[in-house]
Amino acid sequence: MSVDRTACPGQPPVPPGPRVLAHSHALRFWLDPANLAARLDQAGPVVRTRTGPATAFQVNDPALLRKVGTDEDTFGFWGPDPSLRDFTGNGVVGLEGAAHRERRAVMRPAFTASRLTGLGPSVQARTRRLLADLPADRPLDMRVEMSRLACGLLVSCVLNSELTPDTLSKIAAARSTLSGGIFWRYALAPWPWVPVPRRRACRRALTELDEAVCQVRARHRPDPDGQDLVSLLESAAPENPHVVQRDIRALLIAGMETSASTLAWACYELGRHPHYQQALRDEADAAPDTSRLQAHQLPLATAFVQEVTRLHGIPFLVRRTRHQTCQGGVQIPAGAVVTLPLGALRRDRDRYPDPDVFDPQRWLPHSEPSPAPAALLAYGLGPRYCPGAAAADAMLPVALATLAGSRTLRPARPGRKIGVSLELTPTPKGLTMYATPCEPRLADTTPAPPSTNVDSRSGAASTESGHVKKPGVPGPSGSGTPNGDSCGTGV
Repeated sequence: MSVDRTACPGQPPVPPGPRVLAHSHALRFWLDPANLAARLDQAGPVVRTRTGPATAFQVNDPALLRKVGTDEDTFGFWGPDPSLRDFTGNGVVGLEGAAHRERRAVMRPAFTASRLTGLGPSVQARTRRLLADLPADRPLDMRVEMSRLACGLLVSCVLNSELTPDTLSKIAAARSTLSGGIFWRYALAPWPWVPVPRRRACRRALTELDEAVCQVRARHRPDPDGQDLVSLLESAAPENPHVVQRDIRALLIAGMETSASTLAWACYELGRHPHYQQALRDEADAAPDTSRLQAHQLPLATAFVQEVTRLHGIPFLVRRTRHQTCQGGVQIPAGAVVTLPLGALRRDRDRYPDPDVFDPQRWLPHSEPSPAPAALLAYGLGPRYCPGAAAADAMLPVALATLAGSRTLRPARPGRKIGVSLELTPTPKGLTMYATPCEPRLADTTPAPPSTNVDSRSGAASTESGHVKKPGVPGPSGSGTPNGDSCGTGV
């Protein structure tokens, strides 16, 4: 399936104007959703964008965006694209229609509410074990370390298995290569100049991932009722282990991608706003049982994760038209790429006051105005909505609170510009930090209850960009870097 490189059939190319974004503007959106957020009102519900020699179509109207994202009959998901067959195979990511829905239904019992309630304590214990291996005397690449943490939590707490420390480190190091390889394979599918070294590196990373999947299956600890995720997948395809292998591979890629990105950007924001580290510790220490944390006990940690997602989450989703269609008054040919700019919508000034400022308080209970978490579209939408979304919501706040309570994070090179990787999900490139073990709290010290009014605009907080926030003075923009060059994951 190729990308249409021209305007609609029978129509002349459209010059840049109020209903088309030129090549430079499209690239700026890839690098910074805030750049396009200011243009949504001017651009129209659907605009043509130039991405290299190809024409793509960008959906700007929120209602139309949801329609396009959920209409599986007209718009195909990127996963089943022939260019990605090496990655998806015949697993859940590469399926469509009824076959895809049936495979997702197999996984559903593993994510019931009763099972999710047990995730918090296991996530807390596993996070502590994984953090214990972090050296405190040298800078750490947080993109790699948070990939290791995300993969370890996914394998242990969701897949009921374990990886050897060596395998876990290999997968954490290979995640960026694999994610970037998938992105480039899809983005450059219509053109022959995909870099050969990148393809080779991606094949090596894929081989390491398959070895990890074999290890997951070999070390799997089934639940007595057989309703854990791996047991369900194996029971649904007992005669076809290849399908199970591809499904577990897809779950590892998708689950590790979004969680690693969220945790890495959370570290970035904790470095910019260090007063939140103490606030997160106080909140966890005020829980009824500090050894068995649950996400619902951590409103600040949950709000922090939601604000990280708003500023640094998946910047856009991608669809391809199955046939010619008319959307927003624009004719879109068959096989065309259609982008859904989630990142720009998350910076809509009509929905979020001061949208470029990092402010977790906007998500706290009883905040005014109260934004809807569903508006974040953190896990996609429609038939491809992430089946493990509820598990991620239960795990990430606990992991973040445990991280803040175990280690003090500070930038290794204050003032260094942090870039954004060109992968499936944006991750901070060049983010190195020291992770110093926290001083143990005295046994007779009673923590103060966590404040629900932590002001992200006050206190002296050094930022990654080298600025110093003074009391009463707003800090720099919430992202501090370009943010966005990726397409969304999901199964």
